[in-house]
Amino acid sequence: GLMLLSLAACGGKDDVVKFGVLEIESSGANKAHDSAHSELESPEYTYYKNLSTALMDLNSGKITVLCLEEASAAYVVARNDKLAIADTGDEAFNVDFSMMTMENNKEVYDILNNAIKEMKADGTLATLIENELKAYINSDPETKELPKFDGAKTIKVGVTGDVPPMDFVASNGKAAGFNIALLAEIANRAQVNIELVQVDTDARAMALSSGNVDAVFWTKSVTCSKCNESWGESIDDTLVTESYFTDKSAFVVLKSDK
Repeated sequence: GLMLLSLAACGGKDDVVKFGVLEIESSGANKAHDSAHSELESPEYTYYKNLSTALMDLNSGKITVLCLEEASAAYVVARNDKLAIADTGDEAFNVDFSMMTMENNKEVYDILNNAIKEMKADGTLATLIENELKAYINSDPETKELPKFDGAKTIKVGVTGDVPPMDFVASNGKAAGFNIALLAEIANRAQVNIELVQVDTDARAMALSSGNVDAVFWTKSVTCSKCNESWGESIDDTLVTESYFTDKSAFVVLKSDK
C-alpha cells in the first residue's frame, strides 16, 4: 500500500523535520526501518495506515513532509493547490513495485510472473506506464472491466485503494488505476479470471497467508543508489514477482506563503 519501506526511503538528516510515512506491518519492513534508523539522526516520524489521514495531518501542520512515490505525489499535488513536491536534489530512492503470492501457490506466482516478464520483453508494460499511468495522474482513473473467461481459473487479488494512481477505488466503489490496467493485461494473456478483494494496506500479508486472496501488490525493494544500499521486504513462505514498475520517492510539502 504505499508500499514504501518508510524510513529507508525517507531518510532525512534534519531533526526538526516531521516526516509522515505510510506504515507496513512486516518483519522485512521492520528490519529495513532498523537499518535505516542507524543511518539517520533521529528525525521525527509519524506512521499512517492510510493516505487520507496523512494528508489531513500535512495540511494541518502536524507533519511537515509526507513521503510518497513520485506517481502518487504527483497525483496528490494535482488535486490540492496548497501542496507541492519538494526538490530533494539527488536524494531519491528507487521503489520497485511487484506482486506477491504464498510459496505454496506456485501456479498463481508463475502465471503472474510470466505475464509480467512477457509484458516487459514485448514493450507492453512500457506502453501501459507511458499511457495509463500518466493519464491517471492527471485525471481520475476510469474503472476498467476485467475480462471474463468461462470455466477459467480465478485468481483473487487484494487491492487497497490507497495508492492512487496505482491502486485506487473510484467513487462508484470499483477498483481503478494502473494496477487494474495491469491485471486486465495479465488476465487476457493468461486467459484467467481475476477477482478483486478489498483489503486494508496493513492487512495484505494476513489476507495472503489466510488464503483470502491469492496475490497482493507488494514492494520488492527500495534502493538508495547514493548510499549503495537496498532494503527488501520479503515475508517468510512467500514468492515475489519481478518488478512491474520502478518509481522514485518524493517529498510532498505545504506550499510556503512567500
